[in-house]
Amino acid sequence: MSTIRSVKAVRPLFIRGEGAIKTRRYPTALSVYLLAVYLVICLVSPAGAQVQKGKRFSSKSNCVDCHPVDEFKGADKHRPFQREECLSCHKPHGLVGMLRLVKEGAELCYTCHDSTALGMGKSNIHQPAHKGKCTVCHNPHAGEGKGMLSSVSPELCYTCHNRIEFEQKHLHKPMEKGCFSCHEIHGSDYKYLLKKDEQALCSDCHDSKAGNFTKAHAGYPIQPSSCLRCHTAHSSNQKGLLTASVHQPMLGGGCESCHNSPGSEQPFATMEAGSKLCLTCHDGANMTGSDIHAPVSAGECLTCHDPHGSKQKALLAQPPNELCLGCHDDIRPQLAMASRHKPAGEDCTLCHSGHGQIKTGLIVKDEKTLCLDCHQKEKDMLALPDSHPPFAEGLCMTCHVPHGSAYDKLTKTNRSDLCGICHEKSREWLAQKNVHLPLKAGKCNDCHLPHASTQKSLLKEERNALCLTCHSAMLNVAADMKLHPPFSEHTCDACHVPHASDVPGLLSDQQANICGACHDGIPGDTTTMVSTHQPVAEGKCTACHQPHMSQLKGLLLDKTDRLCLSCHVDLQKQMASGIVHPPAKEGECLGCHKPHSSTFASLLTESIPQQCLACHDGEDQAFKEKHLNLSGSRIDCRRCHNPHVSVTAGLIQSQVHAPFKDGMCDACHEPVPQEKKP
Repeated sequence: MSTIRSVKAVRPLFIRGEGAIKTRRYPTALSVYLLAVYLVICLVSPAGAQVQKGKRFSSKSNCVDCHPVDEFKGADKHRPFQREECLSCHKPHGLVGMLRLVKEGAELCYTCHDSTALGMGKSNIHQPAHKGKCTVCHNPHAGEGKGMLSSVSPELCYTCHNRIEFEQKHLHKPMEKGCFSCHEIHGSDYKYLLKKDEQALCSDCHDSKAGNFTKAHAGYPIQPSSCLRCHTAHSSNQKGLLTASVHQPMLGGGCESCHNSPGSEQPFATMEAGSKLCLTCHDGANMTGSDIHAPVSAGECLTCHDPHGSKQKALLAQPPNELCLGCHDDIRPQLAMASRHKPAGEDCTLCHSGHGQIKTGLIVKDEKTLCLDCHQKEKDMLALPDSHPPFAEGLCMTCHVPHGSAYDKLTKTNRSDLCGICHEKSREWLAQKNVHLPLKAGKCNDCHLPHASTQKSLLKEERNALCLTCHSAMLNVAADMKLHPPFSEHTCDACHVPHASDVPGLLSDQQANICGACHDGIPGDTTTMVSTHQPVAEGKCTACHQPHMSQLKGLLLDKTDRLCLSCHVDLQKQMASGIVHPPAKEGECLGCHKPHSSTFASLLTESIPQQCLACHDGEDQAFKEKHLNLSGSRIDCRRCHNPHVSVTAGLIQSQVHAPFKDGMCDACHEPVPQEKKP
């Protein structure tokens, strides 16, 4: 019983004595309370209690109070469980929902069960037992079968072993009593976990000297032979439990077709050696010559075949892929790659013939027919109008490998390099400044189908509709948006190229040339233009315009004043603190200027003073009085006025002649005499 430490929580009591203060220590109320609780626990709890008493736990450590025995189904109970000795296996404390074991895995079981007696030291160990996973077969509390098995045999065995092999038409008699009639559970010195040597085990039931036994084996002395060369151990669809494939002469008892008579000195010797014997029955027309499978060429039929019976088709000595990989070990690493041909991992003979020609890879049919027999979807694609030449010609191995690849779809290499083998221009595209992202990432199949298509260039969809499969967000436009006609008509290829370009935005040419192809009036006749807007001169149309859509007329990036001032920043600073010309203040830049080019300086719409006189009446008397009585038509306004902003009223230039600054124009100029009114 764990003890509770007494709490030394005290408080000092000060008592005045003769000329001094004495301190005595008395227990506090808390310490008295804790001591009382401790004494009660000691008196009530039995000496052997291991678990704290409370709402959740039992004072007697009786696990079955919470975990009733009847919750654990099964007639055969684990002895510690039956005796309610839970702590033989479990630790008493742990996380809620997970009781920790005293030891892990089989080590816990071996504290009671002798591993040697179980057969764990023998040469062949049952796989779960070898891994220390006893609970694969046994229930730790109670089981349905003897030995606390999770279920009875053979159902338990079928959780790992394919039941089809054990439930065919003709059943081996011991199977009626379960698997343990012939097999050990944990370990054996004999293969297949047999209880005895194969021949000795069979002889327990089958008397090889009995007449019917001798007759069934055509009089041959079969004692030294393995029964499993001709028979299956569990069940078969053949009479006599013969293997799935049986050498034809055996079915009729015609052993003498190949062997000496049973009464001869060497009854099992063959009439002929090697393939000569086989070819007495089998057509050898395709089994001669140097360009055939090596065992066939060497006459070594038994390298691949069993002469009597086999679980495999065509009397193969092993499952096809195991048999083939025994020699072709270079294929094994390929089958572990990310992309694996399914038949290659299951049965090599689905594609290859053991007797075929080396030059064709031993394949059973021509390449095109062989592949398309399985790939029906691709076979149907042959009818489509645009086919990939290797596919149309049946040259599947131009792009694919037959067994396994580090690249998806069994391709030889990444798409970029693979396509580049034939499409040499792809290397030029990849060297350009701007490469379409799918091409750059080597994802040619994002846009192109590999075999055939209804579209030209093997495109997945019509070329412009294809663009919108990725750029679909651009279609989410507001109702008030102005759309560039090529964009609204979904003719992306009017401006863009699909693979790569040296011009940003994958444009097919410089902006000036692309835009000019439709907007041929811009910038106008360069021979007559006096001024050109700098972005126009540099061919940078998107400096002012959106290429696809805008809420503003002319597909402008922004309102005119903000757009112009985004470049003319000095003017913007001046306007912030000066007197601004009304058109400039109101953002009417295009009231005086043309956006692209002009036959006048500074992109003006008219010459000076005609430009100014469009708003200012140059013949007004008040106007003339301020201008030496001159008509506005005779003045160059720019010589005295700033057209945009000034710190002085009247938009006077900041740098002026002193007399002019003081309004003394007549100091230098003679005023024009006023016309006398009649």
